[in-house]
Amino acid sequence: MKKDKSTEKLFLEYLDRLLAGEEITVGDELSDEARSALELARKMLAFREEPSPAFRADLRNRLLRQIAEKQAATYPAARREGFRERVANLFPQRAIMIAVTSTALVVLLAFIGVVWYSGRSSQAPMLTAVPPPPAGGYSVSLPANIIPEDVTFTSKTSLSAKSGQAAVYKIESSDITTESVTALGQKFGFSGKAKLSDNGAKIVMSSGEGEDMRQLTVWTASGAVEYGYVEPEKLYPTQPAELPSQGEAELIAYDFLEQADLLPPSYHSLAKIKDETNVIAGGGYSVSPRYAEEAAPAAAAAPSAPAAPSAPAAPSAPPGTTYWLVDFPYHVDSALATGPGSKIEVSVGDKGEVVSMLWSWRQMSSLSTGNIISQQQAYQDLIQGKGSLDVPLDCQKVVVEQVQLKYWLDPPSEKQDYAVPVYEFKGQCLDKNSNHLEDFTGWTPALSTN
Repeated sequence: MKKDKSTEKLFLEYLDRLLAGEEITVGDELSDEARSALELARKMLAFREEPSPAFRADLRNRLLRQIAEKQAATYPAARREGFRERVANLFPQRAIMIAVTSTALVVLLAFIGVVWYSGRSSQAPMLTAVPPPPAGGYSVSLPANIIPEDVTFTSKTSLSAKSGQAAVYKIESSDITTESVTALGQKFGFSGKAKLSDNGAKIVMSSGEGEDMRQLTVWTASGAVEYGYVEPEKLYPTQPAELPSQGEAELIAYDFLEQADLLPPSYHSLAKIKDETNVIAGGGYSVSPRYAEEAAPAAAAAPSAPAAPSAPAAPSAPPGTTYWLVDFPYHVDSALATGPGSKIEVSVGDKGEVVSMLWSWRQMSSLSTGNIISQQQAYQDLIQGKGSLDVPLDCQKVVVEQVQLKYWLDPPSEKQDYAVPVYEFKGQCLDKNSNHLEDFTGWTPALSTN
């Protein structure tokens, strides 16, 4: 059934106004179910403590992602992962209009009441944005902690009880001007001059028209660069894409960064970082290592007679793939970076063309050394809600499979002065029947406050 876009837009406007603390009067233009959902949200919000703007933004994006996942569940299985990937790639850089069903609205706004506000007997809310404590004058701004109140935790990896030390790095300021962005645009084949956008938060250039329009965006706060085609047809063509092999895509992406003079100093040869470069399929499918292992064909039975040797066939992309996403490692000295500002990604599409790029590398210098807590203590902090974890409403069990010390980098839109160590947790979310729902990534501050 065709969706009423104006009604969906109006619902989101009402939701934003509620989250901003405004009073609203809902007319007959919305369905009874939608008006009931907004009324439920209003009642729950009446008992809240005022959340920070950052937390309100996190919650709104969470709601929209939940809506998208409810919608994706109605799609054929082959399209679901690609749909979720597209939605994930849009947050928080772009606004999105998502088709919403009345049932999804009720479920999602009930999520506000059950998870965020936990209204039973006026108890304190389970869902809170816990600011990490300062350590040695430094702190880290992690995303909001969004978990169901009855979730349990378990670890399938050994956790060290040994504390230690780690460096704190100063992030050098980037001198981003319209002149510097114009010069960068020329390396991508753009002409003309770059212009300020979003009240100076970005500097942009455009080239071409229609489906061939490309855009270059540089964030003035961080120097992060985004390049790509404006129309999604290049990433998600309606016709089957002629893709290079994974190895060829890796080389194309590396050459693209080199020609734009965007290779970090430690990237002086592809061979040096090749083992850490990750090439995954994008589009109709989002291929994780677990999926690749499950989808691998069974080994063929041994032949009854020796066969003539032949060259192995080059692996082909999974059905529905429309581009290769080449993810380059982001190192902070010997450790890896994590967080929304740790991206060095190039998407290679039809006939080997680079269709998009996200580059947010930052120059750093070692500033000081601080004491860090143990992995065991970090795990306890995660359980106690002192970190950042975002899992589905129906997640009943969080299984930690890996923990690493990394450096947190803020979103490209924010100016960051220091890179601070955090513990990164990876694992699975399971439902009440111990079925896998999705993988997760969470973080806790690593610097000791003692």
